Amino acid sequence: MRLVVITPTKKSENEIAAVIQMFEAGLDTLHVRKNRFSTKELDDYINEIPKHFHNRIIIHSHHRLALKYDLKGFHFTSTHFKERLKLWFNTKFIYLRKPKLVKTISFKRPTELYLPQKVKTDYCFLGTMFHNVSGELYSGFYTEIVEAAINKSGMKIYARGGINEKSIELAHKLGFPGVALYGHLWKSASPYNKYIEFLKFCKQKNIPIE
Repeated sequence: MRLVVITPTKKSENEIAAVIQMFEAGLDTLHVRKNRFSTKELDDYINEIPKHFHNRIIIHSHHRLALKYDLKGFHFTSTHFKERLKLWFNTKFIYLRKPKLVKTISFKRPTELYLPQKVKTDYCFLGTMFHNVSGELYSGFYTEIVEAAINKSGMKIYARGGINEKSIELAHKLGFPGVALYGHLWKSASPYNKYIEFLKFCKQKNIPIE
C-alpha cells in the first residue's frame, strides 16, 4: 500500500522542517496543496526543500513549475477545469517536455470514477473516506460500492480523509492501493512524530506500507 502525505493549505511554522524529516524517514510522495499561493510563494516553498527531494513532490497549482524543477508530478483540481483552453495548453506543453511526470486528480464520490475522464491520470484520491473518530466509512460510502470501485472502475484509487490508526486497517482490508495522510499529521503539535507513530502502527499490524 502506497502512503502519500498532503500538506495543509496554509503554511505552518515548522512545516518545512517536518516535511524534510519525513523525506529523510523514507516518504516517497508529498502532495504540496497550496492553492492560494502565488507562483513565487510556491517557488520559494519548493526552494526551501533540499533539491534531492524535489523528485518526490507533486504540486497542486502553478503546474509550470514542473518545468523549472525536477518534480514528481502535478495534481488537477476543479479550478484547472474552469479554464479549459489554459488547461489544454499548459498540460500539452508540459506533457511534451516531461511526459513521465505523474498526474493525479481527486473525486468525492465513487460514481465519478465511471464517468469519461477529462485528463489521463496515474492515480486518484477518493474521499473524505473515513470518520476521524470511529475509523468507519464516512456517510454515503458503503463497503460493496467502495470495493467495486477499487476493482472495476479501472482507476488506481488512494483513500483520502480520515486516514489514521483507526481507519488504516479497514482501508487495507478494502483493498486500496494507497492512502493519504493529511489532518492526522498537521493537527498534531509534532507532524513528524505522528508520521513515525503511524508507520510503527502499520508495521505492528502487518500492513505493508511503501
